Amino acid sequence: MLLRTEKISGFHLKVSRQERELYEEFCSSAEAEILREIRDYFIEAKQKAGVINFDRLGMWSKIQNRIDRWLGEACIWRHLNPNQVGRAREAIWHRVKDQLAKTIRETLGASGVESRTI
Repeated sequence: MLLRTEKISGFHLKVSRQERELYEEFCSSAEAEILREIRDYFIEAKQKAGVINFDRLGMWSKIQNRIDRWLGEACIWRHLNPNQVGRAREAIWHRVKDQLAKTIRETLGASGVESRTI
């Protein structure tokens, strides 16, 4: 049962205090590392001549797995049931998906390099 509900900025679900704390902890710790890796991947790909091949479903699957692994570990640290923080997981996925799109636009947008999504 939820003791208190709060809205996470940029996401429309109401979450418990614990879910909000997990979300904020993820944003302050693990999110930057994931986005840095994505940015490095695209910067490296941009420097190669020719077409950039990007497996968006494969990359998103890897990101989701990392988020799930991080949440699992965070729940262990906090003695929480991972099945009870589903809305926090959704909010984190939503935020990372938006940040991923922003990172791709920033990294590849002004390059003039033709890109192709598989």
